[in-house]
Amino acid sequence: MGMTLRRSEGSLWRHGCFFRYWLANAVDLVGSGVTQVALPLVAVVELHVSVWQAALLSFAQKCPPLLVSLPAGALADRHRKRPVMVGAALAGGAAFLVIPLADAVGRLSLGLLYGVALVGSVAEVFGSTARISLLPSLLPRSRLMEANSKLGGINSLADSAGSQLGAVVVTALGAAHAVCLDVISYLVCAVLLGRIRTHEPDVARPGRKTTFRGEIAEGLRYVWSHPTIRPLVLAATAYVAVMAFLTTLWPVYLLRRLHYSSAALGTTLSVGALGGFCGALVVRPLVARYGPVRVMLVALALAPFTVAPLLLATPGRFWQVAVGVGMFVQVGCAVAQGSTQRTVRQAACDPALQGRMLATSRWVVYGSQPVAALLAGAVGTWYGLWDGLALGAVTLAVPFLVLRLSSLRDSLPDSPPGSPSSVPSDVPRAAAAVLEESPRSHTCPHDESDVS
Repeated sequence: MGMTLRRSEGSLWRHGCFFRYWLANAVDLVGSGVTQVALPLVAVVELHVSVWQAALLSFAQKCPPLLVSLPAGALADRHRKRPVMVGAALAGGAAFLVIPLADAVGRLSLGLLYGVALVGSVAEVFGSTARISLLPSLLPRSRLMEANSKLGGINSLADSAGSQLGAVVVTALGAAHAVCLDVISYLVCAVLLGRIRTHEPDVARPGRKTTFRGEIAEGLRYVWSHPTIRPLVLAATAYVAVMAFLTTLWPVYLLRRLHYSSAALGTTLSVGALGGFCGALVVRPLVARYGPVRVMLVALALAPFTVAPLLLATPGRFWQVAVGVGMFVQVGCAVAQGSTQRTVRQAACDPALQGRMLATSRWVVYGSQPVAALLAGAVGTWYGLWDGLALGAVTLAVPFLVLRLSSLRDSLPDSPPGSPSSVPSDVPRAAAAVLEESPRSHTCPHDESDVS
């Protein structure tokens, strides 16, 4: 047993359950990357939607975090997470299967796309909430930064591969039929997640009976009162809202104003995803050298400048490359600051509140997306796509200001996680061990074999 634990501590690739967890994320993102290319093409090219209708489709995709994140978090803390993850993957696959089936019988419509986007997003909220809150139970907490960077890297590569694959399959089979690959990815993801056999510790319950509403309220109070988690959530909310505004407009802008083909759109998305992979590679050494706060601030400060190539672009190969470079830097910065923020929040959170902390954060952060999508549709319709993108680029400075002016530096000393000085004074003793603990046993029953 001692040798097995030492081997798993030495390399996360030798941890069978983490490897399956990591691979499930990769497969899921490949399928989602295909749909990321296919769905806008179904709406814009095949159904000829207006800017406002495209914004409503984006609203349908982004609304569920606002509606169901809080109950998803309470569910993740009340029950075992693996059945929730598997069930959500199967539900998502069933939802997206409707698109190619409807196209095959000639019944594809905008209303159906709205419904599929809504149901698929609801399933994603429940599944990802359970999946992310499982990670601190899957690994020693001292390995969370490493695990999140590995996940960020493969997620970006998988997203890139999915975008490229989506462009090829859309060209060969059509946008609606390309979604079948996403359906297959959901099924494979469900199988991989179902094979995770890690122990999920029982959550201590108070003597009095609690309700879903009471547990949700406890999560809300915890996040709002926490001096480390609160400023991170506020800054993330500002960033995600502005990015939701921009991502509602730029696919329509690229396809209609800059005349991108499906191949060009897929290539641009894949280049951006490769930037995320590079961001995941460099984030650990950067955090070790400069500390988490500086890494997040610099990444947020660069974000507004990454939209400049899109605003200056005209049709042609040169500007396609420039837009791709801008997206490369943008996604790289997003992954670097996002994985750092997630690690800090997971480390600072009470283990019994991991699911509700994550759900509350998602509710606040991603709850801003549907409002931003509708606002983008209104601005794009009334003032034009370019003006909307310019407004979004300027507003990308807000997340940096929110974090820079917050109290985060007081609650989280600007030193790398893993050093004693990096432990916030407010973090409970059990959770403070996250940043200081020596590696300890988190075994995967029946399977600690070398799967690398």
